[in-house]
Amino acid sequence: MKYLVFLFIGTYLVSAQNDLHLDENTYQVATLNETVFTSLMEKQILESQFIFVGEQHGIKEVGEIANALFDLAYPKGYTTLCIETDALLAQKLKQIASSEEPLQAAEKLSNAFPFAIPFYNTKNDYTLFKNVIDKGGELWGIDQTFMAQFRLNFDHLIQTTENTAFKEKLIPLKQRAMAAYKESIDTKNFDKMFWQTYDEATHQELLALSDNPEEKEILTQLWKTKEIYGYNNDKRYYLNNQVRGQLMKDNFNSYYKKELKQVEIPKVIFKLGATHATRGLSMTNIYDISNYAAELAHFNNKKSLHFMVAGITGNAMVGNPFAENPIAPFDNTEQLPKELQELVPTFTKKYTLVHLQPLREYAYGKKYSEALKKFIFNFDFLVLVKDAQALTPF
Repeated sequence: MKYLVFLFIGTYLVSAQNDLHLDENTYQVATLNETVFTSLMEKQILESQFIFVGEQHGIKEVGEIANALFDLAYPKGYTTLCIETDALLAQKLKQIASSEEPLQAAEKLSNAFPFAIPFYNTKNDYTLFKNVIDKGGELWGIDQTFMAQFRLNFDHLIQTTENTAFKEKLIPLKQRAMAAYKESIDTKNFDKMFWQTYDEATHQELLALSDNPEEKEILTQLWKTKEIYGYNNDKRYYLNNQVRGQLMKDNFNSYYKKELKQVEIPKVIFKLGATHATRGLSMTNIYDISNYAAELAHFNNKKSLHFMVAGITGNAMVGNPFAENPIAPFDNTEQLPKELQELVPTFTKKYTLVHLQPLREYAYGKKYSEALKKFIFNFDFLVLVKDAQALTPF
């Protein structure tokens, strides 16, 4: 009897998914070099200018997918990877990837400035960075400076400036930033970070001391990040997200304008948090860098591709330095739209790709849940990872 009940349920699910057109747009692969994956991706990449890999932070499969996409996209003119760091850190990650021993160099920087490298204080994504750099590519960092990064940026300015007065002003600031980080970790209080006490008088004095455009830009980014974190602390969450989104667009524009001097239509792969990879209104109710790039691609008679990559189950590295365990198990099944929850038991391979774009023409006539509609219109592909593995911290 149990077998008959299971058979009936299975038959019902297949029929229901056929009606929703999910079955014909869902693909399962064990590895990313299978023809099912590569042929589908190559067809999409051919007409695109921008590819967004929107990630669940903390799982290593995201970097592997970004790397696979870069390999497929590189012959079609993609040479740039854009990441969720500021420009200075992207520059340092490029230097690390260019070195003879990238992992050792990355670990050295991470040990010197713990928790200062957002999302990349792990062993995993340097394979991706090295692949990009080895192919002659570039890393663009368009995000705000991270809250724990002030001491790293001050150190960089101290090490590179030729301005004695500027350097002498920076040395005690770096010491204060180092002490503030230690206090923050010791007390498990983010409010002790140095950005809180970085004041306008000090900022203006530093700007006045330097006449170097690159130094001034690093300082400008520090002050902007203080503004953005300030909105979050004041619970002005819309401004926090909106101003950050505008900054990402401005920083992207700076890179893009320079690249236009070399290439008629620059092509870029973005690896960002999922909310920064949406077409249309984002999860934080702003029109983020991803929507901006989608419109820019249209202007250039190209398309943009938007992926969301998330684990179904597995383990993830926890970004919070105060967490009791750096690695934590998760189960995202109940966060999926109900239509996909019903299909999860049939996902037997490592990766499941749901091609969302073809579903849009049915979204108004079919009884899709609102949650599934959100995925359908925000992304082109949903990539679900079975038994995801956590990033490996240094």
